[in-house]
Amino acid sequence: MSSAIESQRSATAEICDKRDDWSFHVTRDPLTRFLRDRRLQISLDMLSARNLLNPAQQSALVVCGGVGGEGIFLRRAGFTDVTVTDLSEEALAVCRRLDPNLRTMPLNAENMAGIPDSSYDLVFVQDGLHHLPRPALGFTEMLRVARTAAIVIEPYESLVGRLIGTEWEVQGKAVNYVFRWNHSMLKQMTLSYLLSAESVVLTRRLWDHNLSVGKVARRFPERCRLLAAKCVYAALTPVNSLGNMMVGVVVKPGKTAG
Repeated sequence: MSSAIESQRSATAEICDKRDDWSFHVTRDPLTRFLRDRRLQISLDMLSARNLLNPAQQSALVVCGGVGGEGIFLRRAGFTDVTVTDLSEEALAVCRRLDPNLRTMPLNAENMAGIPDSSYDLVFVQDGLHHLPRPALGFTEMLRVARTAAIVIEPYESLVGRLIGTEWEVQGKAVNYVFRWNHSMLKQMTLSYLLSAESVVLTRRLWDHNLSVGKVARRFPERCRLLAAKCVYAALTPVNSLGNMMVGVVVKPGKTAG
């Protein structure tokens, strides 16, 4: 295991040892859930628009899943077969406590050799690839083990992102470079790996500033907070083409019905 990956694993383990409140991931507070799950819901909407979403019949794998926030969302969205993976055994232990119905698997996202090709219908990652020393390798491994589609939710490479985004993330002793994606990059990696022009690469660019939007929304009475947050993001919609975040859905060849 590379020193960079090991430092990330150690940093996550340290956080899990020191923190005992993970209610953010399981809360039913409408505002918190909207801010937490908004990008994931967009990815499901993109799949649904192509008739590629059937949660009750599909298996889902979450890469770099930490303590299971994405897995919990997918379970609430109707998926019954969800597996959460992460480098950290400590994070996966928290995941199992938060939702015992989630399967867990310790896994290095850059090397999923233990998982056969096309093992899961859908493979998700949210803010995880940019923690890897080799994000492109993590992405191609997602493509390999996905049967229908790989869903990538990551920072977008742009002038705006470079000006106001974080370049280096520091988590305890772990440091990682924030790798940013765009449509062209995602498409080129997909085509070069799958070698099929039938692959479909869909991306949606948007703004994602949940901490700031949450602070604004919480200034309103509780009954108005969710509406306030939705209004802020709705106001940003006309300039989503300049957004700092990307939701990418890569559909594998032969899965383009709809």
